[in-house]
Amino acid sequence: MVTSNSSDSPDDLQLAQAGDSRAFARIVGLHAKTIWLSARALCRDEHEAEDLAQETFVEAWKSLSRFDGRCQITTWLFGILRHRFLKSRRKPRPLPSSDDVEFANPQASAALSPEKQAQQSEDAERLRNLLHELSDHHRVVLELRFLAGTTLDEIATLVDCPLGTVKSRLHHALEKLRRARFAVNLFDDHGESQESGR
Repeated sequence: MVTSNSSDSPDDLQLAQAGDSRAFARIVGLHAKTIWLSARALCRDEHEAEDLAQETFVEAWKSLSRFDGRCQITTWLFGILRHRFLKSRRKPRPLPSSDDVEFANPQASAALSPEKQAQQSEDAERLRNLLHELSDHHRVVLELRFLAGTTLDEIATLVDCPLGTVKSRLHHALEKLRRARFAVNLFDDHGESQESGR
């Protein structure tokens, strides 16, 4: 029997597996943002992320009949994304400019005063500079966790390493930010427990 995330409809999964493209479109709608954010965290390029996300869903549609429900559909999608990402890599790509990475939460920003928005923008710019000092391993885990909102288990799937390694990398990255006194300001909404939560 097919299982799903709480936000997924089992009926949609079954309909999509039977060839219903509208049901699959609803599944895509639920996961498109997270897949795109995860792709962007991996490849550091918005246009490439769009291509990767699209390729992920195209491949998912073609192979949906083989999804057996032994994992959540998000984990399955992340596995496809990682496969497409690795296939697309030919050589390391340079990090983007600071304008290419957005850390502010749009919904949260809309509720802030102009002064707080300005402070948040300044903090985000300083954080971007710090991210350039992190290794790719630590940066990717940090961005997947706080930008894409992926769970630690999902990150482990995406970067293909043990859960304990993911936790260690996240802890290291957050400690570096804490030493610069940024993590409290920028990640408070996610909560300290996010570091060890799933």
